[in-house]
Amino acid sequence: MKKNKLSLWLPLIAVLIMLLPACGKKKIQIPFYRLDVRVEPSSGKIECNVNIRPAPDSCFYLDGDLQINRIKAGGEEVPFRRESSSKVVMDGLKHDNLQIEYSGFLNNVMSGVNMVNPDLVELALYATWFPILEGGALFEFELNADLPSDFITITNGRLQQKRQYDNRMLTAWVSFKPGFDIVLLASPHLRQVSENQNNTNVEIYYSKLPRDYILAKKDSLISGMAQFTTFYGPPRVKGHLRYVYSPRSGWGYSRIPLFVVSEEYALSLLQEEFGQARDFHGAAHEMAHFWWSIAPTNTPDDWINEGLAEYSGFRLSEACFGREFADLLVREYREHAAASETETAIAETVSSSPDRYVNRYEKTTLLFIEARSRYGSEQLDGVLKTLHTRFAGTQNVTTAIFLDEVEKQLGPDASAFFKKTLYRKKWVEE
Repeated sequence: MKKNKLSLWLPLIAVLIMLLPACGKKKIQIPFYRLDVRVEPSSGKIECNVNIRPAPDSCFYLDGDLQINRIKAGGEEVPFRRESSSKVVMDGLKHDNLQIEYSGFLNNVMSGVNMVNPDLVELALYATWFPILEGGALFEFELNADLPSDFITITNGRLQQKRQYDNRMLTAWVSFKPGFDIVLLASPHLRQVSENQNNTNVEIYYSKLPRDYILAKKDSLISGMAQFTTFYGPPRVKGHLRYVYSPRSGWGYSRIPLFVVSEEYALSLLQEEFGQARDFHGAAHEMAHFWWSIAPTNTPDDWINEGLAEYSGFRLSEACFGREFADLLVREYREHAAASETETAIAETVSSSPDRYVNRYEKTTLLFIEARSRYGSEQLDGVLKTLHTRFAGTQNVTTAIFLDEVEKQLGPDASAFFKKTLYRKKWVEE
């Protein structure tokens, strides 16, 4: 894939998502959030009340521009202090039912994608707009979002109800499955196209892109979901796909069943050769994460998530846009891999490495393309389908587990081929 302004942010994304420092000594599990938020887009102010059960061990992370008004546990006040602009430490926490009231003005664009302004409210983990717990622990949530009535509101949850009062709209959402983020995206400029086909409800939100372009994209996404299901089995969240062209620049990200991309970048592609194909390719990569989020993202094993998402996106792009575009992608992968001066192996690349993109995305896709040629699509898909079926909803797959499954299904020669390539210090295609 040709490196673009979106891909340059990817190393930072990984670091922000999962490399938060640990706050306590014992393992923390957070099964439930209830978050009530009122947003004033004209001023950039948000007011939040969050209930967390059970409480974290000793600390959490919250954006430094947000003022904590009160922390209670079991109805009693909990002393707290900020050890840094974002790190909040609680003293004497004795009750599992934690309530945090906070508010503030988010006037700056955070990490290129998160902001509160009159045209767009987009809040996700990058802004640390809700209390972030140890290690990006999974949790379920309820979200009640209060915004001006002309804003269309979208989240990564299931809509339960909406109610208009005065000039405001209150929407209530619950998470589909345990996750590590709560996304709130809203704008008065968004339009929607939706359709239920093949038992999948697809929603696409956009602002400036041509409607015909969006309709074609809807059909391609529905087809892509069906193909991925054939390849790898049903996704972890079935029957829902929510795609947003957010009216800003910056990168894209996925939070099942939601994925968000830059509309400005999509618009810039319209006049380029293979522009529509590149836009689809990026969407297919994000959609593939509905299947490929099975390895820990804070370890070198994240090559499994990103490599399989990129390879899967390549497969759909090849099927939808033909051999010429597929060959172009392969040439770009090879050029970038050959130009890379890294001597870090794919399976040893850490999330903060400047080699993360070329190693985890491009070299790994070339590896899977070669494996498909050697062992056949159906045989390789058998390995991938088994891994997804066994580990969907977890992040437990390691390189060792992957190689073990390859050996079981494809034999020791195939396992040796993958291992040699994954641990090669200098990239050489065979």
